[in-house]
Amino acid sequence: MGRNGKNLIMFILLYGPDTYRSQQQLKKSIEDFKLQRDPSGINSVIFEGEKIEGSQVLEAMVASPFLGEKRLIVIKNLSQKNDKEFFKKFLELAEANKIPSTSVVIFWEADLGEKKLPEFFEFLKKQQYSKYFDNLTGAQLENWIKKQIETSGVSIEKFALAAIVNHPLSSDIQSLSNELDKMVAYTSSLDDKSITLKIVNIFLPNVVDSNSFHFLDSLLARNTKDAIKLLHDQWIDNNAEAALFGTLIWQFKILLVIKDYTQLHPGVTTDVVAKNLKLSPFVVKKAVAVLRSFDFEKLKSIYHNLLEIDIKVKTGEGNYKMLLDLLVAKVCR
Repeated sequence: MGRNGKNLIMFILLYGPDTYRSQQQLKKSIEDFKLQRDPSGINSVIFEGEKIEGSQVLEAMVASPFLGEKRLIVIKNLSQKNDKEFFKKFLELAEANKIPSTSVVIFWEADLGEKKLPEFFEFLKKQQYSKYFDNLTGAQLENWIKKQIETSGVSIEKFALAAIVNHPLSSDIQSLSNELDKMVAYTSSLDDKSITLKIVNIFLPNVVDSNSFHFLDSLLARNTKDAIKLLHDQWIDNNAEAALFGTLIWQFKILLVIKDYTQLHPGVTTDVVAKNLKLSPFVVKKAVAVLRSFDFEKLKSIYHNLLEIDIKVKTGEGNYKMLLDLLVAKVCR
């Protein structure tokens, strides 16, 4: 609805840090519009990022629908253009009721951040159906996970749900959604249609554990023998080399994130780090203690070396065990 309440045009802004859910909402809105009003797609138009031209968007907004009642105009990441002329003209047209009520206009923004925005975006935020998608945490995340799972006829045990909510991957809803789909597919094939903690551990990369910290301690002490033994112990416990190596990369990525955050925020408490990074307090406390004396550039170098090993193995230039042993020897040298 326009500012003075007379125009029945629908303006919708979908935005916020959780781009996965906002994209899902956008996708559903487009599908619903086409199903109900525009099966042929002739009254639906999408403008995207760098390809957006303000004049073309305005023309699309004021155009009449072809053999239909409504037109759908979707504009993605308009803020990237910083098109002040468009922002000004849009507000003028909206205020003067010159955009027809046959237009449904959806704006989608990956992230508007906290910077000062043009009046245009403040206007959109106030519209009735505009929605802000914040990152899910706590009870909200639990409810979202249960909803994702239960729509497929599968349930989840209490401890399994807690493990997912407290896992680092929970901060990446898109990746988490993919893993939930795998858990549901796997559980659906079982007699007991309930996701257990054992099933969660099959599909989610392990959180940084004690072995990881012992491994780092050995690298710090340049103790090649102990570091290699810790790696070999993990190979024995897990025969899936690719999965174990993926876990190792994941663990170092988390350690890098913690190290970077603590360097940027000197004196910050581990509880604050855990809350802001959405990580387990136990993991953060253990990591901070070990990483305090571990150089960030060295840690980053090891992480990049791990990525290079992954590429070499996948291109047939070696195997994980051999290349990791060589990396440990190199770091401890």
